[in-house]
Amino acid sequence: MRIPLYIEMAGKNVLIIGGGGVGTSRAKKFLEAGANVRVLSIEFTPEIKDLERNNPRLELIEDDANTFDLEPLFEWAHFVTVAVGDLRLNEVAKVLAAKKKCFLNLANDSSQTEVVVPFDGEYEGVRFAVTTEGKSGVVARMIRDSILEMLKKDDEKIYLLKAMDYLKKYMKAEKVPIDLRMSLYFEISSDEEFRNLVKDGNIDEAKSLAEKLVQEYVSGKRIPKSKSLTF
Repeated sequence: MRIPLYIEMAGKNVLIIGGGGVGTSRAKKFLEAGANVRVLSIEFTPEIKDLERNNPRLELIEDDANTFDLEPLFEWAHFVTVAVGDLRLNEVAKVLAAKKKCFLNLANDSSQTEVVVPFDGEYEGVRFAVTTEGKSGVVARMIRDSILEMLKKDDEKIYLLKAMDYLKKYMKAEKVPIDLRMSLYFEISSDEEFRNLVKDGNIDEAKSLAEKLVQEYVSGKRIPKSKSLTF
């Protein structure tokens, strides 16, 4: 069963087999994330050739994956994408990925892939990813775009994110015990005055109120109603 994760890719090594449109798209995504990328293919798109000229973290290897010695590349890679039409290569890739302990994305076979590369989006610090796990990339892209539009119309959630981010940093700086911090996230985010300030976009006032509430809870003037989360 696959589960959604966000993984830090900066400095990681990514091998992409296939230099066509999908391979190019994958290469751009991982380069933007800070990874080192090698692309093995007989042919390459003009776009990825341009990328290689301007990015020292990208290396294009012009050869046939069916006859090339893939083992050293899999040894180097933390993550491998197979983006070619020939499904016979998938079995070789699965064996090597298991042997070398690298994650494998089969862009040509959603039912057999170990890792899914989703459609992702970001707005004002909110990041999200959408996949139908191969049922329809068109629909997944449409859903991604719908979520973006929803976020752009929901100012209150963005204001709340900014206020809660400040609250989290403030409590850590004040060395508020973690059990109390976990309770106060819920207490303060549901405080009527705090939420009204957030709703009206008065972020600085909401921050000041949050500080005041934290100090009252820390001093014992207020008692949290919600139970803290434990680790």
